[in-house]
Amino acid sequence: MIPQEDSEISLEELSSRIELLVQLAYPSRTIDYAKMILRELREINVDAVYIVDQPRPSLKLIGKGYRGVILKARWKNKIVAGKILRIDSGISSLVREAEMMKTVNSIEIGPLLFDYSEHVILMEYIQGIDLDRWLEKLSQDDVYPLKKVLESILAQARKLDCINLDHGELSNARRHIVIREGLHPTILDFGKARISRKPKNVTSIVSYLTFGPHHNKILDMLEVEGLPVLTLRRYRENPCEENFKSILRGLNLTNIGLHG
Repeated sequence: MIPQEDSEISLEELSSRIELLVQLAYPSRTIDYAKMILRELREINVDAVYIVDQPRPSLKLIGKGYRGVILKARWKNKIVAGKILRIDSGISSLVREAEMMKTVNSIEIGPLLFDYSEHVILMEYIQGIDLDRWLEKLSQDDVYPLKKVLESILAQARKLDCINLDHGELSNARRHIVIREGLHPTILDFGKARISRKPKNVTSIVSYLTFGPHHNKILDMLEVEGLPVLTLRRYRENPCEENFKSILRGLNLTNIGLHG
């Protein structure tokens, strides 16, 4: 299959091409909602959005979720990702998610937040492969890449725990972590993140590694049978640095302090 070519369309041109404009109102294509999104894109200085021409002209969507769709756009001469609130979402605004992104950006986690409005978030355009597919492609000889990525993911999860921010969806890590070039994992989608006295980021990641769809492969490559229950319980009861280090040692991951 020949890859589709992206092309830019200015917001001015988008406003006059109704068949494309209504796609801003996913999934219902309601024109009034689409015009509101267009207005907000203008207010936060988006210059253009990207479209694909096959099989018919449509907005270049790079992601779809329960709360929003993500399109490819240009802002201040940067290619960015624009998250647009779905018209059928159960929430009325993306402001809270943007505020969570500000918080995690302050500890160098997540896509960079550039700007936002009530129904649109502009963020760094992350290119990579989702964790699930990345793990599928690993060979048994790829122990170093596996350890480097897992150490980084766990270190980022630890950072989130330390600021009492719970991502909320890391038990399904394959959908919320992308591996960028250079073995750099990025945690995505803070739509359900919240401040919590007992965040579960580290324990959710460990659960995914030891019980998720690739747990046999992961544990075999790490040369461990599994994480002792007591080790994880101690961390849940007292999420201190020493108990976190015990988790890493239990998984044969020992390069403490690796991040990003």
